[in-house]
Amino acid sequence: KKIDLRFMIQDLRTNQNNKESWNNFVLANQGSFLQSFEWGEFQENFGRQAFRFSGQDWQARFFEFTIPVINKKYWYCPRGPVFAGQPNAERLKNFVSTVSEAAKKEKILFFRISPQIANGESLIANLKEAGFKKLNYDVEPSQTQILDISKTEEELLAQMHEKWRYNIRLAVKKGVTVKMISADDSDFEKYFEEFYRLVADGTAARQDIRHHPKEYYRKQLQIKSDVLRLVLFAAEYENKVIAANIVVFFDKTAIYLHGATDNNYRSIMAPHLLQWEQIKEAKKRGCAQYDFWGIVNEQTVDKRGKTWTGFTRFKKGFGGQEVNYVGCWDYPLDKFWCFVYRLAQRIRR
Repeated sequence: KKIDLRFMIQDLRTNQNNKESWNNFVLANQGSFLQSFEWGEFQENFGRQAFRFSGQDWQARFFEFTIPVINKKYWYCPRGPVFAGQPNAERLKNFVSTVSEAAKKEKILFFRISPQIANGESLIANLKEAGFKKLNYDVEPSQTQILDISKTEEELLAQMHEKWRYNIRLAVKKGVTVKMISADDSDFEKYFEEFYRLVADGTAARQDIRHHPKEYYRKQLQIKSDVLRLVLFAAEYENKVIAANIVVFFDKTAIYLHGATDNNYRSIMAPHLLQWEQIKEAKKRGCAQYDFWGIVNEQTVDKRGKTWTGFTRFKKGFGGQEVNYVGCWDYPLDKFWCFVYRLAQRIRR
């Protein structure tokens, strides 16, 4: 059975039962916060058109993007679709048929997916058979480091690199303190401005990393939900914020989503203490795992330069296991313009 479900934002906000059933499916099937109902609302509040689809054993939320110059549109399903059980060829066929039918009506050039499925050799074979084309880069990182935080704090410290334990103690000795800030706190604006200062003038400028507009981060932190919360953590030294991160809390998982540091204080080792305090807070909230959200390894199609090599070394120092997802895949609906677009992307990158 083909189901074409396109919901406008007014419907999304007023149908509480729909919201709960959508999230229940995502949570029951280990889906990402990027496929949560609330993340869709956030994107629509930020001006991004969203489309929701579901079948008997899958569901997917797409967001619409416009390609500059040629002015054609495509849909992207971040860390989705979410499948109940293994996405075999028949389920994938139903998904493709449903989404393609709606996308053609909207004159979409292609639709893109990036399922949060690890070690998916059979899925990769089915994607190729169905006509999907693998991207030679990632949108969300396909490789990440995930830490099991069901262990005790002593066990977590013991499995860290010894230098990381030393750096945590050093930051404490030097007087670094960590503060957790929510959007409802009276001093939120003060710390949010400091976070964005570090993003815009610190990490991004120093390492040529693209960042979002200020309001994008602000609206993320203003999400209010029983299943999804984004919280700001700030490390202070001598009354100055020298590192700050945004952490996602989604069901039993905490995700280190955004971060920025002041390079003038590298010797203080604030980022190490900041991560440790975030991990401890995740444990307090009942999380079972801590996702460092992106590393590079031998399976990474887009190495992202020396910057990501440094990020990877930093994250892996806390321990945990590498997880490799299947990556980003495009399903072309207009083969000529898809060829032109992919060629331009290769040249650009």
